Amino acid sequence: MPQQTHHITGYLSRRLFLQSLTGFIVTLSINGCSPVVPSSSTTIPTPTPRPYGSFISSYRGHTKRVTTIAWSPNGANIASGSLDKTVQVWPTNSTNHRLPFVYHGHEAGVRAVDWSPNSQRVVSGAEDKTVQLWDAFNGEHRILCQGHTDAVTAVAWSPDGNYIASASMDGTIRLWDATTGNPRYVYRGHTDSVNTVCWSPDSQRLASGSSDKTVQIVDVATGKHILTFRGHTSTVSSVAWAPDGKRIVSGSWDKTAQVWDAATGKVAYIYQGYNVQAARINSAKGVLPDLIFVVSWSHNGKRIAAVTQVYCGDNCGIVISWDAETEKNIKFYIDMPIFALAWSPDDTRFVTTTEVTTQGNSMAHGVPPEDGPYAQITQA
Repeated sequence: MPQQTHHITGYLSRRLFLQSLTGFIVTLSINGCSPVVPSSSTTIPTPTPRPYGSFISSYRGHTKRVTTIAWSPNGANIASGSLDKTVQVWPTNSTNHRLPFVYHGHEAGVRAVDWSPNSQRVVSGAEDKTVQLWDAFNGEHRILCQGHTDAVTAVAWSPDGNYIASASMDGTIRLWDATTGNPRYVYRGHTDSVNTVCWSPDSQRLASGSSDKTVQIVDVATGKHILTFRGHTSTVSSVAWAPDGKRIVSGSWDKTAQVWDAATGKVAYIYQGYNVQAARINSAKGVLPDLIFVVSWSHNGKRIAAVTQVYCGDNCGIVISWDAETEKNIKFYIDMPIFALAWSPDDTRFVTTTEVTTQGNSMAHGVPPEDGPYAQITQA
């Protein structure tokens, strides 16, 4: 591992919010990267409008920190991965009492999950260096993809359903056939851990972010490099492609989220906090710039959401969203430490993952937190 990653990991270990990473990036649910239109065969009731950030429901099936989350394209289920080595599939409707399916295929903590476009299969990546594909509701048709030499940090199913992309701390991106699991090629353009990977909506390009401070775009058909974005000055933790394919948003530990042209790399704007001066006096009035862990474009292309951190007596996470075109109409709410986020397919809700310890005593959305790891659904 290059020296830079060790330096960053040592710095972050002083903060409780980042202690779980041990060299890993907080994982973004990849279905926020390449939005897929929900299946017309599944009708999801429109939820009752609530204030932004309002608590809707929670899921507490995991026994250790939940590191990754993904909402199925048809809106009916969520897949969550954990350091307890499992992936669990559970219904988004809290009145549905179907028992969750628990997948036990990995031998180490799970760091990434994503759904197939038809909402029938799940791909997962873990610290055991493997990528695994399986039926979302019974675990059958498992495909084991091996080749990475370090932990898998991100997985992404192509919008056309044909391929899986995986990123790893070994500094590579690997492309796999989604039907057979056969490898297509290995991309080695980065010089440090690759922390995030995302498909263009047309399945023709991949964007990846790395601890080498760059975002790189690759032609999927050839595996050749197209463009390198060098706008960040620290680790790139998350990337998301706009649904129209024209722009990319990237989040970084340099405390910025940057929106830029996917063809030229020209920056449209840089998010650097909201009402920063007011927030220095009263944190309820704005958001100070801090390390960005997650960026995610809404499926309709109208909004961008990000997760950053703030000190609140303990370490808390802030969920922020804003108008994707203008950077205005910013909304935010403070929660416990947040490790992953995904939009619902109809863009009305977020699912986030968090963990409460006996040291925490804050009130999330007016609800006293319970100890332990969990996922929760809130109003977006």
